[in-house]
Amino acid sequence: MIALIIGTFIIGIAPLLVRYCDLAPSLIGFYRCGIAALILLIFGFLRKHKLPKDRRFYLITFLAGFFFACDLFVWHRSVYLIGPGLSTILGNTQVFYLLLFGFVLYQEKITLKLVGLFLEAFLGILLILNGQVSFFEREIFFRGAALGLLTGLFYALYTSTIKRANTHIKDTTPFQIITFVSLFTALWSYLFSMVELEGYNRSFTDNWIPLLTLAILCQIGGWGLISTGLKKVPLAISGLVLLIQPFTAKTLSILIFDEPYSTAELLGSILLFSCIYLATRSKKQNKLNQLI
Repeated sequence: MIALIIGTFIIGIAPLLVRYCDLAPSLIGFYRCGIAALILLIFGFLRKHKLPKDRRFYLITFLAGFFFACDLFVWHRSVYLIGPGLSTILGNTQVFYLLLFGFVLYQEKITLKLVGLFLEAFLGILLILNGQVSFFEREIFFRGAALGLLTGLFYALYTSTIKRANTHIKDTTPFQIITFVSLFTALWSYLFSMVELEGYNRSFTDNWIPLLTLAILCQIGGWGLISTGLKKVPLAISGLVLLIQPFTAKTLSILIFDEPYSTAELLGSILLFSCIYLATRSKKQNKLNQLI
């Protein structure tokens, strides 16, 4: 749980770094994951890490890379349209998909209390959207919001696939998973960039600071910790903990980019934070009762 929380805080700064980049959205994903994969492969080679022998590992990480590349493809566009804070909040609607995935794939129990927490989280997101719509042109807002909500679906598919690699493939480590997921994400992102129509003037050399920070701090550090946490924390609870990411992004967006906010949005954020607290507290208490 601690690894999951710290990793989530770290990736909360990722949308701000994306905002500082002036590259095509898919190229940001390519450089972020490509640089991370190169560093991890070199580190693994120097430490003489053995490659996983199970072929399913490569199939699952290849699939996870595709989902994460799709996630970045739509999310980066949403960041450009409606800002880092709001786009990240909408992207974290993945909690609703993870509830369903956890029930279908891992037979995780859905209690009335958990359903109530998710309904509260849904109400919070509605309040956030209602509080933001007046700050943008309607066409731009709804396009950015739609991309943000689509991000949530790909984010959930990516997270659940990572958990499957952790729990269903023996003799694999979070380091191996994040290495090959980064490699395959870079591959998919490069393919996406070949059909991307937008043109951006600035090159990699003009964006190397945010790109390296994305690769080392967010992709390696943040997702390495999250991958470790997902191994033991149920998907439904993981989804709620990952909601810490948008609050980090939103707070920093207000402070750095002067991103607008409203009373309704603040109320929605409080509701979402309470969901995280109650869910993690409930999980901790259940484990304590089992020990007693």
